Formats: sequence, C-alpha cells, structure tokens
Amino acid sequence: MSVPGFVYGGLLASLVDCHAMAAAASSEITGNSAPRFVTAALHVEYLKPTPLGPELEIRGHVTERSAKKAVVELTVSVAGIVTVRANAVAVRIPKSMESQ
Repeated sequence: MSVPGFVYGGLLASLVDCHAMAAAASSEITGNSAPRFVTAALHVEYLKPTPLGPELEIRGHVTERSAKKAVVELTVSVAGIVTVRANAVAVRIPKSMESQ
C-alpha cells in the first residue's frame, strides 16, 4: 500500500526493471530483430518520495556488456529531481526459449 499522493515503490521497481530490459535489448537491435532479456538481478534505491501525478522521467544506459548479459544503470526523476536510482543485470534468453 502506498502513502496517498506518492507512487508505490513496487511500481517504481517494475518500471525500472522493464526499462532496463528494453535498454539492454535496444542496444543490440539488428534490422527488425532485437534479442530478448530477462532480469537476473535488480537493485533499487529509493532516494526521495516520488509524487503521484507529475510526469516521471526514466533514463537508463548500458554500462557493461558481454555476449550473455548487460548491466544497466537507471534513474527515475520528477521535475529534474532524481527520486530513484537502480541497476539491473539483464541476461539474454537462449534461442530455444524465444517464441517463433
């Protein structure tokens, strides 16, 4: 349950998790194809309460990459103030798990 007027921490964790997997995949797009990634680790730091209502800005960038994984650093900001800092380890799923 969230404090009225503020974004629930679980939702913020979900947003940075989703954004991290997209950042890992988008940095390897070739043609019309992007690899699929899943979360191996997620660390979230809640720096300040995140107000409910204003636009959230989520930024992520890959800081480390290997053939099987990517490390992504992320922030969530409101009106230029960073309220959440996170990092995620994204691992590439095997071809055998990709849908046709």
